[in-house]
Order: sequence, then C-alpha cells, then structure tokens
Amino acid sequence: MLLRPWAEVDPGSWFLDIGTGNGVLALTAARRGARTVATDLNPAALQRLAARAREERLPLVAVRTDLTQGLGRFDRIVANPPYLPTPPEGADADPGDRLALDGGPDGCRVTARIVERLDAHLARGGRAYLLVSSLQADTALDHVRHRYTSAGGRIRQVAERRLEGERLWVWEFAPPNPT
Repeated sequence: MLLRPWAEVDPGSWFLDIGTGNGVLALTAARRGARTVATDLNPAALQRLAARAREERLPLVAVRTDLTQGLGRFDRIVANPPYLPTPPEGADADPGDRLALDGGPDGCRVTARIVERLDAHLARGGRAYLLVSSLQADTALDHVRHRYTSAGGRIRQVAERRLEGERLWVWEFAPPNPT
C-alpha cells in the first residue's frame, strides 16, 4: 500500500486515518504505539476495526464521523479518499461502494474537503499524506493545490506508483509556518 510508510510513526504520537476502510493504516500506527483515531462513515468497517484493536489491545479508537468532524489535532494524518469521478449516469447505487469510491464529478470532492480542514487538525510540526490519482481532473487537483499553497501551506509529492491506466501519488501537506 502506497501510504503505509507514513503510518509507521513514533510511539506516543497522535495519528489520524481519515476514511479508514479496512483499517490497515490505523492498525500499523497503533501497533507502533501511536495514539490512533480512525474515522469512517461505514459502521460495519468501524466495528470490525474496533474489534481487531480490542483483540490486540491497541491504542486505537474507531469513530463514525464525516472526515474530521469533532476531532482535535494530530501529528500525522493520512487519507486515501474516494477519487473516482462519478460516471455521467450517476453514482453507484450501492451505498458502501459509493462511500469508498465516489469522488464526485471531477474526483476531487472528498479530497478538497479534507484539504480544507487539514490546518485545523494538524499539530504544530504535523504533516498530512493524501493519495491522489491521475483519474482525478487535473484542473480540480490544481485548484486543491492552489488553495492550500496560497494560504501559505506547502505540498510536495513524496511517492508515485504507476498502474495500468492510472498513476497514483502521495502528496505531503505541511501547514503554514506559525508566526
């Protein structure tokens, strides 16, 4: 998994996995001793993750919330948001697939919402790592990048993977330097 290296955090750090899904990133961080919060809207996924964390006695809390709503600050945030553009015929009828895959008409609806909230949830010196895809509209990704950097934040590409018909990147987000 392309985001996994950024889940390998220091013990005692605060870690947030937005839209955790199967929870592999959250479990990785918790196994390393990070105080881990995993969010999702899928209650079944959260129940499975919470049960696994209890079995392993991990410092992990599974929270059903919309992205970061109601949460505090974290040293590290990771997200693999839904990024597939909604097909012209409309969204997938299966609500689980829709939550996991539907990125809106340009593929950036969820990505943009996460990025808009990053600075409110990153601790001083914290970093966020988001997966983005060549399937997302270039103009929409440029808009996300411009909005963040024009407010003083910094973005850099830290990983890339080529797949058949798609390229994936991990972007690192650093909030503006405090004054």
